[in-house]
Amino acid sequence: MPSIPPSRVLVIYFSRTGTTRRAAEMLAQASGAELCAITEKRSRLGPWGYARCLWQAALGLSPPLKPLGCEPASADCVFIGTPIWGWHLSSPVRSFARRYQGQLGRIAFFCTQGGSGSDAAFGELQRILGRPPLATLALTDAEMEDGRAAARIEAFARLVKGAAPLAGAVAGASRPLGTPARRRA
Repeated sequence: MPSIPPSRVLVIYFSRTGTTRRAAEMLAQASGAELCAITEKRSRLGPWGYARCLWQAALGLSPPLKPLGCEPASADCVFIGTPIWGWHLSSPVRSFARRYQGQLGRIAFFCTQGGSGSDAAFGELQRILGRPPLATLALTDAEMEDGRAAARIEAFARLVKGAAPLAGAVAGASRPLGTPARRRA
């Protein structure tokens, strides 16, 4: 009986402060995926870098990126991670999505945020990539800091891995697109 080749799973992310990077590392470990960072040609450090983040995100701009250290188009499933900047998708992840539009296999989205903006960012990613993700996961900075994110990331990885045999069909989401986040007391 021939063996089924293992699927190739990537976690691709951009992180300015390290929060999304930590989430991506946890997700890669939980899902057995390769990790691949999106990097820009220009630094975003300091106050001017922060201002540029908000400005580019709000205007829907796509900055130039350095070449990736992986090939997302050859992966069976790609987790795409972004920070939320001023209630918008980060501009480096927008650049990545525009570059790989129509080339990716199954996709799933995750983000880190201060409190809100994930619905708009996930909606924009879906529009750019032309189809819905298998699942989405929005993590707050507070969840990342106090450790609550770990269990949610594990569950997200299991959900997407369980959806993988569906050949790209939407199998559910940690929170379906368009569903408001519940406030925690």
